Amino acid sequence: MRRRILDALRYPPPARSRGLTGTVYLEIFIKSDGAIGDVSVTGSSSHPLLDEAALEAVRSLEPQPFPSGLKPRPLRVRLPVVFDLQ
Repeated sequence: MRRRILDALRYPPPARSRGLTGTVYLEIFIKSDGAIGDVSVTGSSSHPLLDEAALEAVRSLEPQPFPSGLKPRPLRVRLPVVFDLQ
């Protein structure tokens, strides 16, 4: 999941040009079919541009089936999304 979010993540150009950095903490609900059901910010980066970019990255993810051997079920996951200009 973390890798898929990082692949979808886009640093907002206005945030980049202003040198904004931070970590957004997200809570993600994954449905039993692998689709994203809901996503919310549980800890803000204190920059709305970065918070919204993190939300958009997760919302853009296509459903992905659970790995074989793992019973499909609804999951709630908490992940940090780091915006760093380095």
